[in-house]
Amino acid sequence: MAKELSVIVPFVNEHPQAAFTVQSIFCELREKVDFEIIVIDNWCKQAEDQGRKQDDGSGYLSGLAKGRDWLKYLHYDTKLSHWQAKNLGVRNSEGRYLWFCDAHCVPSSGVVSAMFQAYKEREDELNGTLHLPLSYMLENPGLELTYKLVTDLSKSIVHYSFTRYRKDTEIYRVPCMSTCGMMMSREIYDLLGGWPEELGVYGGGENFINFTLAVLGKNINIFPANPLFHYAAKRGYNWWYDDFHRNRTIASYMYGGEEFAKNYIMNVKGRPLVLEKIYYDVILKSRGHRDHILKNQKMTIEEWVAKWTK
Repeated sequence: MAKELSVIVPFVNEHPQAAFTVQSIFCELREKVDFEIIVIDNWCKQAEDQGRKQDDGSGYLSGLAKGRDWLKYLHYDTKLSHWQAKNLGVRNSEGRYLWFCDAHCVPSSGVVSAMFQAYKEREDELNGTLHLPLSYMLENPGLELTYKLVTDLSKSIVHYSFTRYRKDTEIYRVPCMSTCGMMMSREIYDLLGGWPEELGVYGGGENFINFTLAVLGKNINIFPANPLFHYAAKRGYNWWYDDFHRNRTIASYMYGGEEFAKNYIMNVKGRPLVLEKIYYDVILKSRGHRDHILKNQKMTIEEWVAKWTK
């Protein structure tokens, strides 16, 4: 029988943090939810070529998965990409509901199971995703974080930054939020088409989720609870400038279209010929996904921004 909730945890060189993350989620859900945890190892040649050395996390988690029916280990080695690792996890998952968590996090006691029950009961009303507030590891109470909207449409910038969490007793809507600690139905994931296959190492994936959901007429909702704690560890890989802005261009294309994406990349610092090459490569390789979004789009990104900034 298929699991009800699939937890998706990508990692690369995050040992032993990833093991503590998996253990904490297991303790959260055991005997409360029919669940599976899927860990996706993103160690690959691209990381090796950066001069990185693989840590012990791959062997440790793959070994544990052999004796636990609630734990799956997958390996995505095509390229470094947090987003593609998550896509692989979803493709190999069973649950109708998905919860995404980074491999350096610990949820507060009781919040994931409570969040899951609330999402199931109010799925139609919420009409979108549900997110936990965030905090850094061992931070004092009262300093929890969410996202706020940051825009400059003259440069096609639709972005986010941290802001203080507004404590409440009821679920409430916000314009954008981190995808770490995000719950969604499989139907919403399919509506999005997953993360675009061209997304690379770092950047763009959260812009894609938040602002593509926006033009699809979906909502971003905060579950008022104690936070998901993040350990601010150094990354086990490097990212680079051109790839970051290529990812942001992909996201801009998904929710804004060709001219919106071109305006974004041509306002980035860099050589115009290089930026133009990035733009045309994105349009060529991502057109099918953009067409998928366009078929279901309810409003333009400009209309949505106006609604949240008026």
